[in-house]
Amino acid sequence: MMDRERLDNWCERGILGLVLAILVFGPLAMGGAEPAQFLVLQGLTAGVIALWAIRFWVNPRLKLLWPPICWAILVFAGYAIVRYLQADIEYVARQELIRILVYTFLFFVILNNLHRQESTQIIAMTVIFLGMAISLYAIWQFVMKSDKVWGYTNTYKGRAGGTFIYPNHLAAFLEMLLPLAICYMLVGRLSHLTKIFLGYAAVVMLVGVGVTLSRGGWLVTGIVLVAVCGVLLFQRNYRLQALVLLVFLIGAGFFALPKMSAMHERFQRAFMSGKADDLRFSIWRPAYQMWQDHFWVGAGPAHFDYLFRLYRPQDVQ
Repeated sequence: MMDRERLDNWCERGILGLVLAILVFGPLAMGGAEPAQFLVLQGLTAGVIALWAIRFWVNPRLKLLWPPICWAILVFAGYAIVRYLQADIEYVARQELIRILVYTFLFFVILNNLHRQESTQIIAMTVIFLGMAISLYAIWQFVMKSDKVWGYTNTYKGRAGGTFIYPNHLAAFLEMLLPLAICYMLVGRLSHLTKIFLGYAAVVMLVGVGVTLSRGGWLVTGIVLVAVCGVLLFQRNYRLQALVLLVFLIGAGFFALPKMSAMHERFQRAFMSGKADDLRFSIWRPAYQMWQDHFWVGAGPAHFDYLFRLYRPQDVQ
């Protein structure tokens, strides 16, 4: 009996280690966008599932947690499988389906194995300080005007993308981590030293969002942080912290915005001569037409690039 309990504990720790490896390797490997990089994430996920299966074998009392959100995820995974079976191009549909299944399995594994406070705190601290490290790298890219990421050339001149290369992806990654870091700093039951480090990480990530020069990233980050302040203002015990945070954000905005000449240039270029001068607007129109032609179930998993040639406008060549 003792050996089974020890094996169960080791499997739980192994799952935590593999999940941390996935969460660290993915962002550092350009988000796992390339097949070779995602293959590593896929192998780590297979290891996580194997350890979960061993836990069920050695611990008959292990329960399957199933909150209502699980049904929605299961339905979407089933929908993805059905659309894969109906896809016109099997190869690209299979690649998309594998990604969805990897994310689905990871959700259920983390939910059922890493729900303890200690595990969630380890995961949160790992991704927060990973975001800080990537932000420091992005700030260095921006200051040094570097165009290299792991040997790849960054084509977004004057903008920092960190290890993601694409600046908007880095901004989206940091948008998720900033509220987490701020909430741990303000309301978490942590030591004062840890909260100081979390505050430093939050500031660095805020600057990291700034050097991406992502207009959407700036907008969403501002909305999210104001929403966090609004929620905390309604909590009696945290109103002072929320007011201090709000004053800091407003002051940082007034100080930083006038100095970001590159961002002003991006906004001016977006609407030159009274019209939008951005390639994405020329892509959105055919994307809308494609959706109208496949209104209910979509054009197919990962089929956009292959169908775009049928909808390509004249100014996109």
